[in-house]
Amino acid sequence: MSGIFISYRREDSIAYAGRLSDLLIERFGEDRIFMGIDTMKVGLDFVEQNENAIQSCDVLIAVIGKTWVNIQDEEGKRRLDNPEDLVRVEIPAALERNIPVVPLLVGGAGMPKASELPDAIAKLARRQAMKMSDERFRADATRLIDQIQKHMTEETTEISTEAKPPEGMVLIPRGPFLYGEERVREDIPYDYYMDIYPVTNDQYKEFMLANGYGLQKFWSEEGWVWKQKNQVNRPEYWMDPTCNKPDRPVVGVSYYEAEAYAYWAGKRLPTEQEWEKAANGTDGREYPWGNDFDTTKCNSYESGIKATSPVTKYPQGVSPFGCFDMAGNVGEWCGSWYKQSNNGRVIRGGSWDATAVDLRSSSRNWLPSVNRNSALGFRLAQDAR
Repeated sequence: MSGIFISYRREDSIAYAGRLSDLLIERFGEDRIFMGIDTMKVGLDFVEQNENAIQSCDVLIAVIGKTWVNIQDEEGKRRLDNPEDLVRVEIPAALERNIPVVPLLVGGAGMPKASELPDAIAKLARRQAMKMSDERFRADATRLIDQIQKHMTEETTEISTEAKPPEGMVLIPRGPFLYGEERVREDIPYDYYMDIYPVTNDQYKEFMLANGYGLQKFWSEEGWVWKQKNQVNRPEYWMDPTCNKPDRPVVGVSYYEAEAYAYWAGKRLPTEQEWEKAANGTDGREYPWGNDFDTTKCNSYESGIKATSPVTKYPQGVSPFGCFDMAGNVGEWCGSWYKQSNNGRVIRGGSWDATAVDLRSSSRNWLPSVNRNSALGFRLAQDAR
């Protein structure tokens, strides 16, 4: 089992969350409980830590007190209406993964109605809630913990490395790997799947034929507003013959479009840690194939192609796990923030117009979520459950 995430507001329910955390630790162990800032490692990116915990948890408990819905920030604005608010980020991420999300009503709070919640978390109102009172705290907590343990016991059959991945994906096994420029030991405590190839024009066409640009249910709240405002109904370069062939990676898609496609496909964008492990394996190599740059193994600026190439063109450049084009061809959107204040998301992998230094597996770049350039695409990940 990977863990339990406690989502709460310090001003609203810290006492309840803290007492519950103590009881959860007694049952499951300290390393399986994540309680926001209180359990984060100092000196590391807190947004990344939060994202990784959300992606690896088996259950999220949303602790809801009487002021949870309407609590305001220092400017007098409701915090739930801020897309960058941590609670606002945590809950939709868990709902999207379709794991158990338990509204835990404390201090006499009632269950919020969907109409009181932002669209991004409105589905929380449909999740079965549990109550926790001061008078029956331990009994209520024990009942909750028993329910969680039952779920986690049912869901934690170990995934064999011989298990057959979904079509077009490979299994990336849990465990440590060397991450980043400094080759720091990083651990991903769960198995996951990664697309073998970047999403192609042929695959993206299916999303368009399914009315992907017309159905709001596939889009985040921010993505739908952007799409409607800019009247977007296809990728930027969809009609460009230099890059719209069926076996080429789709390009000219914003983060929002990639996110909507992922939701439609039942997958998600990978975190940058997941992406890098899939690209370079566990040994911290420079490129998917080894430590020396080689133009016969990728489509880069040095290759001189000056456009995207078929996703199957470089079998000699695959990663240790069998992923193609993780160096060059197109840069790939990741789900991780780079500069949240600028709405900037991480880009990995370099592209056909990037040089060797940017094609290294550890190289990090970023673009605003609305960028739609001709060297930018994506591939998807999926939880292995």
